[in-house]
Amino acid sequence: MTRSFASFTATRLLGGIHVLLVGGTLSVGIGCVEQAEEKPTTEDVDFVKKNILATAPTPQFAANADLDGKVVYLGLDVSTNPIEPGKDVKLVHYWKVISPPGAGWRLFTHFNGPNKAGYSNVDHGPVRGKYPVSQWKAGDIIRDEHGIRLPATWQYDKVEIYVGLWRGAERMTVKSGPKDNDGRVLAASIPVKAKVVATPIKRYVVRKTAKPPKLDGKLDESAWKDTPSAGSFVNTMTGGPTEARTEVKMLWDAQNLYVGFDNADADVWSTLNKRDDKLWTQEAVELMIDADNNGKSYVELQVAPNGNIFDTYLPEYRKYEDTFDPKRKPYDWNSKMKVVVKVDGTLNKRDDQDKGWVVELALPLADANGLGTGARIPPEYGDVWRVNMFRLDSPQGKPQQASAWSPPMVGDFHALDRFGEILFADEKGQVPPAPVAKGAADPHAGMAAIKQALGGIPGPHGAGGDLTIEGRKAPASKKLKGDSDNKR
Repeated sequence: MTRSFASFTATRLLGGIHVLLVGGTLSVGIGCVEQAEEKPTTEDVDFVKKNILATAPTPQFAANADLDGKVVYLGLDVSTNPIEPGKDVKLVHYWKVISPPGAGWRLFTHFNGPNKAGYSNVDHGPVRGKYPVSQWKAGDIIRDEHGIRLPATWQYDKVEIYVGLWRGAERMTVKSGPKDNDGRVLAASIPVKAKVVATPIKRYVVRKTAKPPKLDGKLDESAWKDTPSAGSFVNTMTGGPTEARTEVKMLWDAQNLYVGFDNADADVWSTLNKRDDKLWTQEAVELMIDADNNGKSYVELQVAPNGNIFDTYLPEYRKYEDTFDPKRKPYDWNSKMKVVVKVDGTLNKRDDQDKGWVVELALPLADANGLGTGARIPPEYGDVWRVNMFRLDSPQGKPQQASAWSPPMVGDFHALDRFGEILFADEKGQVPPAPVAKGAADPHAGMAAIKQALGGIPGPHGAGGDLTIEGRKAPASKKLKGDSDNKR
């Protein structure tokens, strides 16, 4: 099959990226500046020709998924099987065009482990960006090659590759073939030479405070000064150090969980002013709480340097509360948290040197449940919540940087299995023993009776010697599914 490519045009984007089109010009996305058009090189034209095939191949992983009767995803070839974490892998996708998809459609590619754990977006332009979906022609059999690399810390025994077409807020319907409930074609499930890396879960003891701290964004009261830090945030993918320092402290009382973020930042800015704006696209701190430890439902709270907030309840992984009722507006649930932000510098003045910004927030304990009721409110001494915290920093002239309290070790902040733990303790950071109920037996009486009964048995020092009863510590009982009592 031969096809004319004389109508190619090209648009140069900042950063040296070339997006080549067939018969048209691609509109430039956010963050890109369109410059003068240029003609494609002979090498570009030849490359596209080589990747439009005359006959359909027999891929290693066949799918034959029908996308709305317009495109068929034939399948996938993989350069390495099984895949080894930390090493480059070449993927080759094959698409057959029944009829032109139309304007605005784009290709997406995702990979993740079981139950969407370790999700990562590896979207790319087809044929190295030289043949966009909007220009696909009927009869095309397209070969699309790109590379991926699983994180060296990948902990799962397989990786699932998903593909599909999207436009705006919609995905092209998958009428037949392997798919999931999110409109994605399952291209392949590939075994992985798993490298299990010991990355301990973080734990922090939250001390109770007799006096609520004043919310002023300063963290200079004695309650805060006497409270240990939860430690510096680390790289989300490696657990290593990050360029921008972030530390956090927590306190609690019968009404609220108090959280103080201290962020070093030479360029403090935020232009999103509407509640529940996409704060994560600029600069923000994030707090996620799975208070009932069910590994399913959780709340997500974000604060920007300008004091704007984002808050939502998720009944399950990446499913927001509007999924309970499609008529509800996204992020309809609002917490009652109070937030004060203090900037050490000048907000939104990009050409000066700032020092940082502090977030001090008070979250009503009941809001940790979101729309659920699983966690005990208020918690008792020894209760444990699953929590993770993140920082997003976008310095001028540099790509956005992410750090975490408990590193997910994958490209997904919502990796619930990597959340850390916070334990509720008293003012000294200790968990007092549970009080003995009135009328209950003295817990030491049993040991005394045993010693008295065995008093005539010769001990190591002869008859009547002091007898030491030794034994092994019993393992902690496994928490039953659905049990909301987290007391340790």
